[in-house]
Amino acid sequence: MLFAPRPEPADRDAMLQLVYDRQQIVEVLHRYARAIDRCDIELLKSVYHDDATDAHGSFDGSAHEFAEFMIPRLKEQTSYGVHHVTNELVEVDGDRAIAESYLLGYHRVPGGWDSVARFFGEDYAERAKTEGTLEGEHEYLTGGRYLDKLLKRDGVWRVWRRRITVEWNQCRPSTMVLDGGRARYNLPGTRDGGDPSYTLGFDSFDE
Repeated sequence: MLFAPRPEPADRDAMLQLVYDRQQIVEVLHRYARAIDRCDIELLKSVYHDDATDAHGSFDGSAHEFAEFMIPRLKEQTSYGVHHVTNELVEVDGDRAIAESYLLGYHRVPGGWDSVARFFGEDYAERAKTEGTLEGEHEYLTGGRYLDKLLKRDGVWRVWRRRITVEWNQCRPSTMVLDGGRARYNLPGTRDGGDPSYTLGFDSFDE
């Protein structure tokens, strides 16, 4: 049975290798969220092997082509996004692994008919117009899972096959509060190399 409890490896070296492999795989899964939210195409490609595929709702094909497809689309249709990857279950078999992880995604979508109708559909846009919320930002929250097959090649783990599930979503006018006491905590990053995380190198300890 997949992801069922399994006995501890009898060999200490085998146990250490298993722990190391699992940690490397979890970092691959987390790197995906970073790449998507920073709109970093090359970092996103690094999550996948060259021959990887991703079945991702509106896209089903080469994972590297998915990176070229998704990042410009996010920049065009949303003003910001945050992805979380949690509850990682990973099974390793030599240089192969399977993983199920949960996702929580949040996107902000600019207001206006063209923007809102393109992202949410014309029925939603019509309701927003009737309710007087069309011109403000809107939010899209979604949850689901990443189902992955991973391979270790030349000592490096990457996704080889990915498909996602989408279990739920919430679409609504933005509920963000950006004035009053909250104004001091409106500290968004950026969706490019200007984000503060790109200056986290060890040379920055001298500053």
